[in-house]
Amino acid sequence: MFNHRLRIFSSLLIAFLFVSIYGRLTTGPLISPAIADNIKGLLFNLKFNPQSFTKLFTLKFTPSNNETIEQLNNGSSNNSFNIPTVKPIIGSGNPTPTIIVRNGLKPFPTNLPIQPTVLPDDELVDFPIENDDINNIPGVPTNAPKPTKVPKPTKVPPLPPITTDLRPGNSLLEIYKEVNKRACYPVALLMAFKTMETGERFKNDSVATIKTYNTYGWWITGAGDPCYGYGYSHQTGIVPSDSVSAGKSCNGAIGDPTDIKVMGVISVSEWLQDVAQKYIISIIPKNDRRVIFDNALIIAYISRSQLGDPPTDCNNWPDAVVKTAAQKLMGGVCQYYYSNGVSGDYCKQILDLYKQFKKEGL
Repeated sequence: MFNHRLRIFSSLLIAFLFVSIYGRLTTGPLISPAIADNIKGLLFNLKFNPQSFTKLFTLKFTPSNNETIEQLNNGSSNNSFNIPTVKPIIGSGNPTPTIIVRNGLKPFPTNLPIQPTVLPDDELVDFPIENDDINNIPGVPTNAPKPTKVPKPTKVPPLPPITTDLRPGNSLLEIYKEVNKRACYPVALLMAFKTMETGERFKNDSVATIKTYNTYGWWITGAGDPCYGYGYSHQTGIVPSDSVSAGKSCNGAIGDPTDIKVMGVISVSEWLQDVAQKYIISIIPKNDRRVIFDNALIIAYISRSQLGDPPTDCNNWPDAVVKTAAQKLMGGVCQYYYSNGVSGDYCKQILDLYKQFKKEGL
């Protein structure tokens, strides 16, 4: 009888201790609600075996010789309270503990909740503005201008072909400027070649005289003098058969017995005129080297084609390019010699004249 009462008293005492400990743990400041909830689950899930109730008061705290820790952990031993067990992890380094959940118990959190860090006002981070809210910002235009593409330079349309017998230009300088527009050839270089070949003629003539010798067919109509307009062979001094003055002898022949029919204010042979047709026929379909404009256009296109890769600047050429252009037109040599005793460095003389005209603003 006494034994029975002692057991009842012990059970009440143990229940009181459990309730007291649980109340202190769950209401203390050091235990989070999650941990308190886990303790509650642990206590509610304890299962007692009625047949081994007497072992509740045993003073046996260590396993017997026949009971090993492995038996306790794997449940083969008498675990009256059915308490979850954890197997030890064997390994090197710092292993991460593995939490095994049994009988519906919730695992304890490995890390306590992290409290958010409150930044002072001067360290607050600005968040990006949503696209939908951009129109609500004061000072921001509702329709932001879109970047435009870089405009391409407008290509200058080519000048129309010259179909009239009268060519453009009322003076020698104006004629060479018109050639420059169509052939991208420096005016100063054209003036240098003209001066080297035929001196000062046509530079200061009247508009009427210029128009006469700048009109196609002037040697046929008899409007001009073949000897004045260089409508004769420079080698023989004889006017060709297609002129109204055919057979006439003009002064100033260079005395070269080889006649390649060089004519015009800048010396152009019959062969060179034929070669130039593929370059100039779209500009002047009907042309001749005895017309001042046609003569200069032939020289400009032939000279550029001989350079191969002429400068893109239509007005200013380097000295070396000017000398090369002169050498090419001379047949590849710079030294010249005429039977009348005239000789010199053709390329250097052309360069000197080019520089002189550039100083004059051409």
